[in-house]
Amino acid sequence: MAAASTLIGIASAFCVLGLGLMVKSSWRALLLTLVLGVISSSVFITARHLQIQQSRSKRPIHLSDVAAKKSTSPSLLKGAYFLVVLGSGGHTKEMLAMMEISFPNVPDMHRRYLISSGDSMSLTHLNAFEDELRTTHGEGQVGTFDKHIVARARKIHQSLLTTPFTALMSVAEIFPLLLSSPFKGPRSRQQFPDIILTNGPATGFIVGLAAYLLKMLYVVPEDTMQVIYVESWARIQTLSLTGKLFHYTGIADILLVQHEQVAKTYGVTNAGCMVVRKKI
Repeated sequence: MAAASTLIGIASAFCVLGLGLMVKSSWRALLLTLVLGVISSSVFITARHLQIQQSRSKRPIHLSDVAAKKSTSPSLLKGAYFLVVLGSGGHTKEMLAMMEISFPNVPDMHRRYLISSGDSMSLTHLNAFEDELRTTHGEGQVGTFDKHIVARARKIHQSLLTTPFTALMSVAEIFPLLLSSPFKGPRSRQQFPDIILTNGPATGFIVGLAAYLLKMLYVVPEDTMQVIYVESWARIQTLSLTGKLFHYTGIADILLVQHEQVAKTYGVTNAGCMVVRKKI
């Protein structure tokens, strides 16, 4: 909180100085102030990014840890709050297949789903998935869920020149969903998602980026909103664009692929096939 107050104080000082210079019509000094503001912001962002990466390296999340939690004691996920980003088409089918195979069957876990606007197929698949969970495990054993429609970050074949504008619209709708609790009553204190699960495409990265920015600005604790990105099973040699963005920016806490060739190429973890139930 102290760091956040300091950051706000610095930003306020630049704003006051800038307004003062505008009043005096000192445009050269105003330009210099803006340049200094950009430099200061860049230094802060870089330093904060390195700080988060260093902190993460001291408490890494390993695939073996996740598997152990899932197989030995679902109670370790008691009260967990997941935010799941559903991409369109095959992305949604893969995500729901992974969730069905490894569903922890914890009564009080919550799942918040984000669906891109215009993606009626994902909404249909999601409703069928949740209905099947209740039929299979029982109404009181599958926890709760809610679903929200957000602006699509990038449409199929959309020009990269116009993508930043649609991405900003998406971000504006994503931030409130990251910061608002899905619970009522005493549990409303559990405000932030524990895990953000995504397998792309663009909206998944935007959600991960928004969560990372909230951590950088000290809005949320670093141990919340941990991002797990699972690359599509269809990527057998290289990462997708979303996968590359997660990999090279270091935003994801865990990045998993499903083929050994991709793992070797990028030095990431190969989780094996996660969309088909393994025969025992």
